[in-house]
Amino acid sequence: MEQRGHLLWRGRPGAGDRRASVPQAQSRFRRRPLIARKHAMNASNPLALDIQSLTKVYHSYARPFDRLKELIVADGKAYSREVRALDDISLQLPVGGRLGIIGENGSGKSTLLKVIAGVLSPTEGSVKVNGRVSALLELGAGFNPNLSGRENILQFCMLHGLAAAETERAVPEIIAFSELGDAIDHPLKVYSSGMSMRLGFACAVYVKPDILIVDEALSVGDAYFQNKCLHKIKALLDGGTTFLYVTHAADAIRSLCETAIWLENGRVRMKGSASDVGAAYQSAIFSRMVRAGLEPHSEAVEASTSYPHVSGPVSKRDAARIKAFEDRVAPLRTGSGEIRIDDIEVINSRGEETDTLDFGEETTIRVFFHARKELATRAVLNVGITDRTGRQLVHMNPMFQDAFASDAPLDQPHVIDFRFRNPLCPGEYGVAAGIAVLTIDPRTNAQTLIAEVIDYCAGGSRFSILYPEDKEQRDLWGVVHIDYDAKMRAID
Repeated sequence: MEQRGHLLWRGRPGAGDRRASVPQAQSRFRRRPLIARKHAMNASNPLALDIQSLTKVYHSYARPFDRLKELIVADGKAYSREVRALDDISLQLPVGGRLGIIGENGSGKSTLLKVIAGVLSPTEGSVKVNGRVSALLELGAGFNPNLSGRENILQFCMLHGLAAAETERAVPEIIAFSELGDAIDHPLKVYSSGMSMRLGFACAVYVKPDILIVDEALSVGDAYFQNKCLHKIKALLDGGTTFLYVTHAADAIRSLCETAIWLENGRVRMKGSASDVGAAYQSAIFSRMVRAGLEPHSEAVEASTSYPHVSGPVSKRDAARIKAFEDRVAPLRTGSGEIRIDDIEVINSRGEETDTLDFGEETTIRVFFHARKELATRAVLNVGITDRTGRQLVHMNPMFQDAFASDAPLDQPHVIDFRFRNPLCPGEYGVAAGIAVLTIDPRTNAQTLIAEVIDYCAGGSRFSILYPEDKEQRDLWGVVHIDYDAKMRAID
């Protein structure tokens, strides 16, 4: 949903929520909440968002008839129970700021975003928004299920005030990004949740918003489209777009946001840097899991000290497998193309291709490639492991092991195996692979610099790390686990 134009709203709090008795309504009316929105960004105002003492109250009724009684019976008696979805929240976000909102289900995250986006009105307090807001709040929001995808795009543009020229420019971009193919002319009601997500996200980001609001939308859809969304979001952020992001994932907050708030029962439990808030939230969730004695969801895998599964012959990739890989990485692929990556496999300790691993398991990432043209300089194939937001966590560069992809004969399929004992803590991870001409940084005489990108594929593969069965390993929180020894002693 996107807000355009200039709107200044004052009036009875809870408009649209006709649930309060006359005395309650009169009491809240005196508080006069304020929502102010400006479509044109005010350059003299350094704040994109200014929220003061925001409260949102709902009323819960034991019986449907009690709602009617509360409206017509002026006896001063309350027939409902107040539920504070948001309670006295204040925050400011500068233009170009990136705010993460984290918390468990029912903490008030989505309600806060809906108030900011103008979907809900506050009961108390003020919300001032400076600039055009584009919000991706939930699947199908703002769309007509009986219209086709194309018709919904046109309706979206019309309802949100885009000029004819803007609409003409935006429609093909939205269709191309969503990749719905022939389904773009089918009714929205036959779309899957992933298809609706693609259409909704494309509409939200192609109106060039000043403020972009995303409510956990990236948890929907396949790994490829999640990476595509993240690249688009990062492009908007690099252009100065203000960003609000709601999620359960602390890693996503740390990667995409600068500051964060932790909501609990409608109140701000913690406010600060994204790193500090994410770490505190993750620690609290982990502590609660330990107290609850949660059982793991995987079987333990006995670790091996050898790699018998990667010493034998390797089968060539068939054309269908290579085509599927190319289609998956195409929108995010870059490079001159003299050497081409054909596929990526994640292999477990049993020699099986997998998308789930255990902590400490012997793991191989296998990259298939072939050279199409000779290079004048030597090029190396690198592998990176990323979190679910695309932030690189681990980088493997075989340059100093004399494993150069450019040494492969032309048109002869090759593989490079990256073998390691998995140090990653439970979570979701991606694999990116790239081939580049590297040079030595003269400042450090060790750090490599990229001189030319030959091929780079983000989102080439994806895997999850499961919680271990061994309860002594329940301290696996964060991103990477290291072995350590802790000793306490008295100071004389």
